[in-house]
Amino acid sequence: MAFYKLYQNKNENMPKCYQKWYAHSVVTETVDLDYIAERIQRNCTAKKSDAKVVLTEMVEVIADCLKNSQRVKIDGFGAFKLGISSRGADTVKNFSVTENIRGVRIIFQPEISVDASTHKRTKKMLQGIRFADSSSLASSEAIAAAGTDDGQNP
Repeated sequence: MAFYKLYQNKNENMPKCYQKWYAHSVVTETVDLDYIAERIQRNCTAKKSDAKVVLTEMVEVIADCLKNSQRVKIDGFGAFKLGISSRGADTVKNFSVTENIRGVRIIFQPEISVDASTHKRTKKMLQGIRFADSSSLASSEAIAAAGTDDGQNP
């Protein structure tokens, strides 16, 4: 179940959105590599230690591939690639990596499926998602204790 909390836009500089209510996703906890390895162990014959070794190596291989300008596609999940933020140079000769490249980021593109009859695109990992108001959780303290990013209910 994916949880959300409503917030009201109070930015007067956005007249079309001002005072309208929007949903924000609520993080109930953060899971780590150990948790994922444990779940893999429960769902198949691989031991947790084996799954953890493979996942750890997968992260290293993905990082190496990205550093080599490769797009990394994981079937059923999506693809990772690099994105570069740069300043413009007046000429090709004036372009300098140290002066013009401002940053690099990793772009994730989730795998999608397309319904043949409606042509609707759906992210595969989100098919069948259901939502619930976060107020159905015990309390905002329970959400914070479960591991939200900043300890606050967004």
